[in-house]
Order: sequence, then C-alpha cells, then structure tokens
Amino acid sequence: MKISDKTINEFLENIATKPGTPAGGCIAALCAASSAALMEMVARHSINNENKSTKIKNYMEEVIKIASSSRRKFLDYMDEDTKAYKNVINAQKNKENDIEEYHKVSVKIPLEMAKDILKIIDIIKRTTESGSNVLVTDGLAALLMAKVTLNSLIYHIKFNLMYIKDKDFKEEINTEIQFIEEELKERLETNSG
Repeated sequence: MKISDKTINEFLENIATKPGTPAGGCIAALCAASSAALMEMVARHSINNENKSTKIKNYMEEVIKIASSSRRKFLDYMDEDTKAYKNVINAQKNKENDIEEYHKVSVKIPLEMAKDILKIIDIIKRTTESGSNVLVTDGLAALLMAKVTLNSLIYHIKFNLMYIKDKDFKEEINTEIQFIEEELKERLETNSG
C-alpha cells in the first residue's frame, strides 16, 4: 500500500506515535502535493470564469496538467523517501560497509523534490496573479507552502550530508543547494514586486 493511500489520520497517527517512522521527507512531499493541488484548484476555477481571456484560460489548461502531474509525483516521493530512510536504518543495523551509499540516496531524493518544487513556484505565482480573484488566498497559501517546504527540504539535506564523507559528493550537493536557495530568493523578490 502506498503511503498516500492511507487516510490522513492514519498517516499522521503513525508519525505522531511510532518512533522511527519516516516523517520529515514524507511531510514535505505531502505539503508539496497539497501546494500543487491548490494551484490546480485555482486553475480549474479560473477556466470557468467568464471574465478571463482565452489566453489565460489556455494557460490555466496547461497549469492543470502540470499541477496534476506534480501532485502525483510529490505523493510518489513519500514512498521513495520512506524507502531510502528504511534502507539507511537497515544498513545501520546490519553494519553494512556501503552505508554511505544509502545516505547519498537519502540526500538525493529530497534534493530532487526541492528542484521540482522550485519549478512550480513561478507557476503558482502566475496562476495566483492571473487566476480567479476569489481564490487568491488559496494561491498564496500554495506559494507559502511551497516556499516553506522547499526550505525544510534544504535543512533536511544539509543535516543528512553530515553522514557522508565523500567530499566531492558533498561539494556537488552544496553547490546545488546554493543554486536552489539563490533561485528561490530571486523568484520571491521578483514576485513580491
């Protein structure tokens, strides 16, 4: 059973009461999926708005496709992150020699998720600005959630890098994180004006 097939209550109950349950990456993925869902909702509502131009309605059709695909992808990340976490735990228990490789995977998954969130931030912003005025708060909630989720993933990645000795790998990941942080700052500054 996929994690996303569980009820919300069951998922949160497991996190709250079962020590060792993968949490940070799963919650980030769920928040990212929720952000994409809000973006999709704004786009769907905007298509039905008689006051919107054909150009905007066509854009919203594209947003729906992107948001729907992103939502599913983020939900899949919940299972990918959980698998990576469990592999690290099992490697630790079994005292495997290649444990660092498992740690690398547990860094790469949130990094890919962070990149995917960065891709949709501009789309969320544009959808909110050109979409239905009735749902502007939902669009802003999607944007804020994406930003917070992206920042939480960056901290998650930085923490997990402590377990990795491979200097080249760490340097590569830190370079990617720096790029993501700079891009996020630039996009939010541009978007705030």
